Amino acid sequence: MTVLVVGCDRPSHEHAGGDFTVTDDLGRTVRLDSVPQRIVSLAPSLTEALFAVGAGEQVVGVTRSCNFPEDVRTLPVVGDILHPDIERVLELRPDLVLLSVEGNTQKSFAALERVGLRLFVSNPRSLEGVCTSLLDLGRITGHTDRAHVFVDSLRRMREALRAQAFIHQSGVLLLISSQPLMAAGESTFLNEIIALAGGRNCAAGIPGHYPTLNRETVLEMNPDMLVFPDDLHVRRETLLERYPEWIHVRAVQAGCVHALDADILLRPGPRVFLAAQQLRELLRAAGQDS
Repeated sequence: MTVLVVGCDRPSHEHAGGDFTVTDDLGRTVRLDSVPQRIVSLAPSLTEALFAVGAGEQVVGVTRSCNFPEDVRTLPVVGDILHPDIERVLELRPDLVLLSVEGNTQKSFAALERVGLRLFVSNPRSLEGVCTSLLDLGRITGHTDRAHVFVDSLRRMREALRAQAFIHQSGVLLLISSQPLMAAGESTFLNEIIALAGGRNCAAGIPGHYPTLNRETVLEMNPDMLVFPDDLHVRRETLLERYPEWIHVRAVQAGCVHALDADILLRPGPRVFLAAQQLRELLRAAGQDS
């Protein structure tokens, strides 16, 4: 859920001599006198993105939640997403610190800004926004060509999924929390993942990015498939213990209750299209016609 105040849309870039400026997703103009060589990433999605565009060697610090790719595990840790250790960040002498609207807090942003660190805030709010963010990070880190190659591969994956349209769209309810029940709403990249996979988001008509549901609403929705991030540790049996009336929900009756890797599903980073691909395979296995 968003914890920083969101400003404008995509970053823009202007290069002038050895200096260049970037406008981040809070609308802040960030001036860089050279390509950053010591980057601290305070969000797993941004860490993944940096490595994806070829800037892994420029990353000198990450959070405890940054766990992909494998090379990240050897990097210095500067605390968790919500409470980064400012002193530890300063010890790493970064020339750029990356934050995410979806993970970091206003308090952390203010503290980092107060000690004079150069900050860039990212907020991709769509699948195309993820692609744009990757391209922007490629430019910032001096890996423009590799970023374009990588993003082109993602866009080809997206177009391949779109070309394999299903005849019928199964109703998918993607719950990001089980207590309370919270779903991915229409104005989220998760809604786009469902659509790209060939499903219909049962929560699309409910106001809010991540609306809270009651158990009766889920019964009325009667989704064909229930999907959870795997870190909720929810199974069909768990749901029936909590909500025995859900035995009448089509997804529960058919055993179409699935957990997807939370790191792939919930991070607005380079693996989001893989999440769509995995959900597509689940829908196909459930008997969806193509």
